[in-house]
Amino acid sequence: MADKYLMDSHKLLWHLKRVNDWLDCKRIVPIHIDVGLAKGCNIKCHYCFGVLQGNEYLKGKSNYFPREALLNYLKSAGKMGVKSMGFIGEGEPTLNPALNEAIIQGSKSGIDIALATNGILFNPSKEVLENLKWIRYNISAASDNSYRNLHGSKEFNKAINSITQSVEIKKKHNLEVTVGLQMVLTPKDVDEAVPLAKLGKQFGVDYLVIKQCSDTLESKLGVYDKLEENRRKYNKVLKEAESISSENYDVIVKWNKITDTKQDYGRCLGVPFLLYSSGDGKLFPCGMFFNEEYWDAFLMGDLTKQSFGEIIKSKRYWEVVKRVENMGTAKCYTGCRTNAINSFLWKLKHKPKHVNFI
Repeated sequence: MADKYLMDSHKLLWHLKRVNDWLDCKRIVPIHIDVGLAKGCNIKCHYCFGVLQGNEYLKGKSNYFPREALLNYLKSAGKMGVKSMGFIGEGEPTLNPALNEAIIQGSKSGIDIALATNGILFNPSKEVLENLKWIRYNISAASDNSYRNLHGSKEFNKAINSITQSVEIKKKHNLEVTVGLQMVLTPKDVDEAVPLAKLGKQFGVDYLVIKQCSDTLESKLGVYDKLEENRRKYNKVLKEAESISSENYDVIVKWNKITDTKQDYGRCLGVPFLLYSSGDGKLFPCGMFFNEEYWDAFLMGDLTKQSFGEIIKSKRYWEVVKRVENMGTAKCYTGCRTNAINSFLWKLKHKPKHVNFI
């Protein structure tokens, strides 16, 4: 099944001006930023990578990006030339009371805004959805019972209602927003792939994407050390899930990340193009550095105290970019968001012989 969103690849080919500026060693502004809005979450998914980044679940529900600093961040990012921002983060973005305001402000600032949520606390509205390029509901269960087991929550019906309401509002007002579902693939939930694919089709969402669970090389979530064994088991059920696709509904399996975690590059070059900010307003080159133990080396700046523009222009910012590039990738987590970008940039930096023989 074709992936018309290129979820399993990258889109730098449509930003060649910025790529060429980077190749010419110019200091560029990132194209995209993954933005955390809160440090907590209202459910407890068994595969949560956010818990390795400082997600405190309900204990962290009051620890979120302050409103004024968040809105200033969006305004500054728009002025600097950031193209897109995804309210994704290590926690649940709907825990931030300024979420809707931030979506609208980001859109007004000329930024493509997206939202990833479990949906339980989200109340879809025309005003919000028309200011989003896409909304993705994170759900790996197709029934109330499995939702309790996999997501640690009794709120399956609330999540489903949020999904169906978003679809209804989109169709009623002919909105351009893309409404999708995301399943995180693990041995514990793989049997949900086909039922969830059928459920997504029934609801009328635009897609279901199935992605590999991110984990540390030490297998802190118990996934990485079983990857090779489980890949052989996944193929049949994932192919069946894909077959449920139709003309207006895509089931997209991120085969590249599920079947191959080998890196074909030696350094992380993608930081200037893709950044991450944590749920309490700090800017980093990668989500793996959100924990305080990494701040001395990898904290780029605090957006509650500095503007985005000030941070980007600072000496500290570019020192961290270089530090990440020089550290190599031996300790990087699996399922890295920047992987496809790094692969592309590495090839550009390491030109083969006889390039004119295309």
